[in-house]
Amino acid sequence: MTNPYGGGYPAYEPGSNPYDSPSYGTRPSYDGLSIAAFVCSLTCCAAPIGIGLGIAGIVRTREGRRSGRWAAVTGLVLGVLVVVLGIGFVVFAAVMGSRTVWEDEARVGQCIDLDFLDDPIKASCSEPHAGEVIWAGRFDADQAGAFTTVSRAAFCLALPLDPAYRSAIESGEYDVRVETDAFDEDDPDSGDAFFCYIDRGDGEKITGRIRDAGEQVGA
Repeated sequence: MTNPYGGGYPAYEPGSNPYDSPSYGTRPSYDGLSIAAFVCSLTCCAAPIGIGLGIAGIVRTREGRRSGRWAAVTGLVLGVLVVVLGIGFVVFAAVMGSRTVWEDEARVGQCIDLDFLDDPIKASCSEPHAGEVIWAGRFDADQAGAFTTVSRAAFCLALPLDPAYRSAIESGEYDVRVETDAFDEDDPDSGDAFFCYIDRGDGEKITGRIRDAGEQVGA
């Protein structure tokens, strides 16, 4: 075929036309590992996996070879953050658990403080503290039945308390509280562990044991 305007057509050379390129107008495919890293980093249990997948995704998406680098980077950062927060929570829970006064481990005369949840924690009797355990044991059938019908003070006064504790309650200067491991704390069953403790009604701290007549208010 001749060119009507003169001269011949230039010879076609494969690859000389950019539209012939198979990659023209296409985008790199998304990297599956990068997406998986992002998804895994959103859950506590899979966050460590998200860290590993995020590192792999960053390698696989460098220089634009695959799309999804943002997912790999985000997955790595979130995974590290979730793991660090998880470790911090475990350490915090372990520390709080070691300080908590558990119902089946409490003992009479034990001095306590209250944490930010108003739960009893161990305290030194030689330092200012919130209160003192006055009874520890397990509900029998009669005690479990009476617990829902009387005040906490009346319930604990019905127990064979040390005279010093009985006098402290009857003075009206102390509030009486009960901690129980019952599923429903207001409706315990026979066999559930519990302890009674008293603290100052006016919020003052105590130094020394009430039972030993060494109690000082506001020290």
